[in-house]
Amino acid sequence: MPTFDFKCTGCSAVFEFHRPFGSTKKPACPECACKDVQKLIAPPSIQFKGEGFYKTDSRKEAEKPVKDTKSDKAAQTAPTAEKKEPGPKPGEKTQKEQKDSKEKAK
Repeated sequence: MPTFDFKCTGCSAVFEFHRPFGSTKKPACPECACKDVQKLIAPPSIQFKGEGFYKTDSRKEAEKPVKDTKSDKAAQTAPTAEKKEPGPKPGEKTQKEQKDSKEKAK
């Protein structure tokens, strides 16, 4: 059961009382037995400090690849146009087709 703080309006005594959630029962003051008490709002008793409390903190960090600055600079200065090897002219056979036709002839 949760513990709630109460303050007596008669003698100003502050005390704790255990009661279930949803209960509206107000306790009597332990000092003067007065029934006129107010429930105090208190901060939660649990505090999350440090790492490991969030979804992203509990995972291991993936190893990030180290960038090579020399290769990055070379890639930036290299021309972007790719050189293509000339293909067969229309009507000519590729090397693979020529090889296959020779094997069939044997």
